[in-house]
Amino acid sequence: MKLKFILCTFCFGAVFAVNNSPQSVSSGLPEIKSYSSKRSATFAESGVDTSPSLNNGTTQIPLSESQAVKLQSQKIKMVSKVVAFVNKGVITSNQVNMTVAQTVQMFKQKGITNPNMNDVRSKVIEQLIMQQIQLDLAQRSGIKTNDIEINDAINNMAKSQNMTPEAFKNNLPKLQGVTYDEFRDQMQKQIIMEKLKQREVDSRIVVNDDEVNRILNSEAYKTRIDYHLAMISITIPEQATTDVLKQRQSIANNAYNELKSGISFDKVAVKYSNAPNALSGGDLGWRNSAALPPVIANGLKDLSVDGYTNVIKLPVGFFIFKVNEIRKHGAVQIIKQYHVRHILIKVNENTSDDEAKQKISEIKAKLDNDKSDTVKLSSDFVKYAKQYSEDTSSINGGDLGWVSLGDTVPAFEQTMLKTPIGTVSSPVRSPFGWHILQVLEVRNSNQTNDREKAEIRQELRENKGTMIYTQWLRDIREMAYVKMNDD
Repeated sequence: MKLKFILCTFCFGAVFAVNNSPQSVSSGLPEIKSYSSKRSATFAESGVDTSPSLNNGTTQIPLSESQAVKLQSQKIKMVSKVVAFVNKGVITSNQVNMTVAQTVQMFKQKGITNPNMNDVRSKVIEQLIMQQIQLDLAQRSGIKTNDIEINDAINNMAKSQNMTPEAFKNNLPKLQGVTYDEFRDQMQKQIIMEKLKQREVDSRIVVNDDEVNRILNSEAYKTRIDYHLAMISITIPEQATTDVLKQRQSIANNAYNELKSGISFDKVAVKYSNAPNALSGGDLGWRNSAALPPVIANGLKDLSVDGYTNVIKLPVGFFIFKVNEIRKHGAVQIIKQYHVRHILIKVNENTSDDEAKQKISEIKAKLDNDKSDTVKLSSDFVKYAKQYSEDTSSINGGDLGWVSLGDTVPAFEQTMLKTPIGTVSSPVRSPFGWHILQVLEVRNSNQTNDREKAEIRQELRENKGTMIYTQWLRDIREMAYVKMNDD
């Protein structure tokens, strides 16, 4: 259930300067006709019209034909060019230019100078294409976000940079190169894509107890190292021919040779990697060596900070990994845990947001009738969870067991923290749907061993998730209609 936002100074999105249909974009401008005498046009705030005068309220000012042509040319320049058609939508030059500017701003903040702008632009276009494909899928699946989730995400970003929300808002043009409204639009798209990823990718990740215990009891775990990794990814099609494999291997080798020649990992990632994090240097975050696939762990074991592996072949493609940082493990951890149960009504193509909210509110109203009888409240909660909840925990009466901070999505966690023990919360919206929850107990626990198991489980999920996500992105890209506009 953990909603993990992969947020960097580069976010996607822009406001279309034209309608989102190829037909409306290609319709063009009114044709300029010739006149035997004077030619005139109406120049309004919205553009140039072909009426025979310049209308300034009460005065009709005739224009020569050359002046009319000049004004028409100015209007043509104001219309954003279509760069690519994606399904039924488009990517425009305005979107590309704004995102390129943001990327360059991000590079400056990271100390990356003189990036190859052709590489940056090419990567930005591909990232915007992938964004549009995912937003189309999300729309068809009924996935949405709301102002509360957007505000929470922005406030968390402000907090991470030690700023108040107001200060963060005022500094956006300097930090991100965008207005506040543009940034909110980008955050909305980012949250929707993250919800889609949780639904289509995270739900397919399975980690069992045997896998966790095998790592915990292994010799590799005793000598484990934590690596902050970055990667360059060159994916391969699912049914790749020998020629395609050789071609992708050659691309990976070229990337490796450029790294050997002294070109920075960030620049090589921008040029070659087709991973969604390419423009942020391929950052993967922290990974435990014991939980990594052996072929990757073996490639990392003799590396120091800023070192990188040889080209590594994995089922989904060719990879190069870089070590950004190395750290050791801490000591005993005493943490607070919450014993929680919940009832979930999912939002999907069959159940709208309003319908799910109404249904969970009706269940909450039934439980409110049991407030004065704790035994009946507990019994009914279990009964309704088994009867109505659409979470796998329903078989256990909605019992999630002991939950630590960070184990659940932010909206659920915040409600859990403010709900008194024994009472049933108000309905809360998460990326999965509408919940009500009940905190049964709270405890302080020595989590050294349990925390290690949780960390291993999370590491395995992230490692498997990276591969499944890469494969999923490749598949949806191959299934989408994408046509570059060469005009």
